[in-house]
Amino acid sequence: MKNVLLLMILMVMVYEAKMVIGDEDAFESPTPIDTWFGLPLPPQPRLGYYKYLGDCIDKTTQACGVKISKAIFGNGKLDDFACCKKVVEAGYLCNRALTYILTKFDKFKPYATTIFQNGEAIFDQCSKS
Repeated sequence: MKNVLLLMILMVMVYEAKMVIGDEDAFESPTPIDTWFGLPLPPQPRLGYYKYLGDCIDKTTQACGVKISKAIFGNGKLDDFACCKKVVEAGYLCNRALTYILTKFDKFKPYATTIFQNGEAIFDQCSKS
């Protein structure tokens, strides 16, 4: 069940990211589930990685996931105190793990530096608020 939840959260993040970075040809349909459902996640870097990500995702909400995604692919600022609190509660390692796996999707590899920088900026911002 957690792998399905993880896939759904990542699909939403991928969908939102495509809208933020302006890749309007990224999807053939208006919903990420129709487009991305059934596509495999990038390979796990190590055994248990997706279980760990699932545990990380359980510490936030889908609404916060969308806001975090927009911040990662946007200006690196999260303007929602409640979501910031969730980011800090999830912890630095969860933040790094989630940003890392986003860079493993082929479409996002060109944005890897931005993804990591914005992920760090979000965590720094949230840990200070």
